[in-house]
Amino acid sequence: MIYIKNKLTIDRLDISKIAKKYKTPLYCYSLKKIKENIQNFKINFKKINPLICYAVKANSNLRILKEIKKNNFGADVVSGGELIKALKAGINSKKIVFSGVGKTSEEIEYAINKNILLINAESRSEILEIQKIAKKKINLV
Repeated sequence: MIYIKNKLTIDRLDISKIAKKYKTPLYCYSLKKIKENIQNFKINFKKINPLICYAVKANSNLRILKEIKKNNFGADVVSGGELIKALKAGINSKKIVFSGVGKTSEEIEYAINKNILLINAESRSEILEIQKIAKKKINLV
């Protein structure tokens, strides 16, 4: 955001006009800046070619997640809802990491059924729950 002729703007759009049209409070994102940040990540990590996973908890806006997908990034999710959103945005399930504490059995089962890349277990009991659900799935095959 910058001031142009004493008016606060985002991507050269007058924020006061946006606020009048959509009312306040509202969230405004610069798609241009998001794209710049994505390109900076790609450039700076090019040599090691890692899987870069966007933390969906930072912003789960579907348009932003679609931009993440378009740039071949993955997603780090902390809930079943975030997992559903990442998949809805088209992010490849093999590029999704499920972190976070207190995952329910239903969320774990959903993640396993969607064949995501990784579930970060937060406790021994969660490991046992993942194992139980995975074994059940294997026995169905």
